[in-house]
Amino acid sequence: MDEKRRYQRFPCTIKMDFEYYEGDPDEIDTETTVPIKGKGVILDMSIGGVFFVTNSRVGINVPINLKFSTKRQSYNIRGMVIRTGLLKNNPSEVAMRFANTKAKGDSYIAVEFNTLIDGLNAGDM
Repeated sequence: MDEKRRYQRFPCTIKMDFEYYEGDPDEIDTETTVPIKGKGVILDMSIGGVFFVTNSRVGINVPINLKFSTKRQSYNIRGMVIRTGLLKNNPSEVAMRFANTKAKGDSYIAVEFNTLIDGLNAGDM
């Protein structure tokens, strides 16, 4: 697979909690809208975002809040869902790569952080 990412990715297996919003992404007010809670497992992380598996169904371009801990730090970070889909019978290279992981979940979500995580490296995982 050709790497087209801006930032180096680090494979990992990190449990996480998240909150997401439903509705028209242009009309969601994160200050007044009650988010929906979910759980997932991060399989791949960079300073700019994460790729995780979950059983939650989340729309594209919606805001998302992620809560997770690496070996060195706990994070509560906001981002935007940039890709999502089902893992089973998905012909995309990304989905096939993660379809047989031990992490439980039937869908994947890729999130771009609103702000970069400074200093993140492979030793943090």
